[in-house]
Amino acid sequence: MNVFFTQAQEAAKQWSELSTAFFQEQAKLFQSPLTGGTGAATDPNVAMAGLVKATEQADEFMVKAVKLLDAQSAQLMDAALQDNAAKESLAPVVAGYKSASQAVVAAVEQLAQARKALLDKTRAG
Repeated sequence: MNVFFTQAQEAAKQWSELSTAFFQEQAKLFQSPLTGGTGAATDPNVAMAGLVKATEQADEFMVKAVKLLDAQSAQLMDAALQDNAAKESLAPVVAGYKSASQAVVAAVEQLAQARKALLDKTRAG
């Protein structure tokens, strides 16, 4: 069970690092028009560019978060079942979960790519 707790501690550390980086980037993005001193906050093009960038960062965060959750869930499940007598009988359930989790990762990645394409068209148009 010690491996499970080690994995859980590492997972918490990774979530903290990921969320801290994301929120720091979001804060910088929203502060830059306000601290620029050039009146940029009133320019609708600057405001729109900031919103587009914030959306892209949020999508990137979501993809990273879903991938991290997928990887950590698999690691924690494997660690929890490492010395468990039911490991073999639960193998089909674990494999089904891992497969479904990978499908969710792929769907989130596709959604982020589709939104990026839409945002790129908005910027170009």
